[in-house]
Amino acid sequence: MKKLNVVILAAGKGERMVSKRPKVMHEIMGRPMIRYVVERAQELSPARIIVVVGYGREKVEEYLRPHPVTCATQKAQKGTAHALLSAGKFIDGGDVLVLYGDVPIIEKETLRDFLAFYEKTQCITFMTTDVPDPGGYGRVIMSGDDILAIREHIDATPKEREINRINTGICIIPSKSFPLLRSITADNKKGEYYLTDICKVGRQKGQGIKGYNHKDAREVLGINTRKELLEANEIMRQRVIGQHMQKGVTVLDRNVYIENGVKIGMDTTIFPNCYLHGDTVIGSDVVIGPNVVVKDSVIHDNVIIEGFVIIEGAEIKEGAKIGPFSRLRPGTSIGKGARIGNFVEVKNSRIDRDARAGHLAYIGDAEIGKNVNIGAGTITCNFDGIKKHRTVIGDNVLVGSNTELVAPVKIGRDAVIGAGSTITEDVPGGALALTRTRQKHVPGYRRKKRCAE
Repeated sequence: MKKLNVVILAAGKGERMVSKRPKVMHEIMGRPMIRYVVERAQELSPARIIVVVGYGREKVEEYLRPHPVTCATQKAQKGTAHALLSAGKFIDGGDVLVLYGDVPIIEKETLRDFLAFYEKTQCITFMTTDVPDPGGYGRVIMSGDDILAIREHIDATPKEREINRINTGICIIPSKSFPLLRSITADNKKGEYYLTDICKVGRQKGQGIKGYNHKDAREVLGINTRKELLEANEIMRQRVIGQHMQKGVTVLDRNVYIENGVKIGMDTTIFPNCYLHGDTVIGSDVVIGPNVVVKDSVIHDNVIIEGFVIIEGAEIKEGAKIGPFSRLRPGTSIGKGARIGNFVEVKNSRIDRDARAGHLAYIGDAEIGKNVNIGAGTITCNFDGIKKHRTVIGDNVLVGSNTELVAPVKIGRDAVIGAGSTITEDVPGGALALTRTRQKHVPGYRRKKRCAE
């Protein structure tokens, strides 16, 4: 195909979203919807991608800064033709494909088929679709695949409003036809410059106007309400699940939430009610139990995550087992074969190979060596009211139950900490540390009677 420019119209406020946020910044599966449209445009390898911004443009431009796009500003929202002309100064020849920032679930194959149809006709082409209730949409009046007119709902006659074929807004304009935009007038009830009026202007100039009909209306219509945003999220969620299953991931129930950027290895099993977010990478042969939340984390091969675990900003190495009811907070690294059990919280700590914290413990700002056992009820007292301190435990240490490790403190390798101890000083390697008082018995002791008795 000859030189192609893609213009994405993203200047609208989206009044029906009832939001302070620009419409295209509302999220679908964890990403602003504009990002999906930019990605589809990139897949076409165009000469340039231009995003027309308007309402809330600072937020949109800031988000798009890392992406290979040029932003053009529509200072006043005077219609779609006016918006497209706002991008004109950045177009240096070539055909123009017009996409919309609020149509995030359109697929690459749909656009490629549309462009293939255009290649055969080489004239202005609009994408159409059929809907059972066309209220509010522009009606497309056709003869075969020729478009005779596109009438906006507000300007359509009662007879024209009975037409179910509507305009999606997506179109392609040959370079020779782009100057026709300047001949469009605002002679309509809204007083706006409609891009669809290029059909009327083009036909007056003797140019053909074609329509390409796409069967799945849900894929190519814009998101204008919170209800439609929910429906788009559901479509995208099921699409993402399907993509992972095609790559060898077992999903035991469709009631899971996996954001678009999450990577999952082959033969991994996902149980129901899991939420996998952000920059998360999950290896092969992993089991993610029910009701698990994982965000911005790396989980290596052969890891088992049992139910009701929350993991954020952590790395779990091969063969480790986590949960149930555990929490791993940012900065945590769990070593190969390590075990973090129920009601254990780990924060900003490195747990080495084969270490174990089986239940009811808090490990914060610590370095735990190989083959260490942390008894139930153990906590690292890492905060002195002003700043955090680290606890360092060497290899092969046994920490008895109900122990308090008051940081900063170091426990040498092969040491044993007696149950119920409060450790405030460093413990030498191989030593036994005890701080609890000796048990005392009072013979003949009787509980005092209550005053009421």
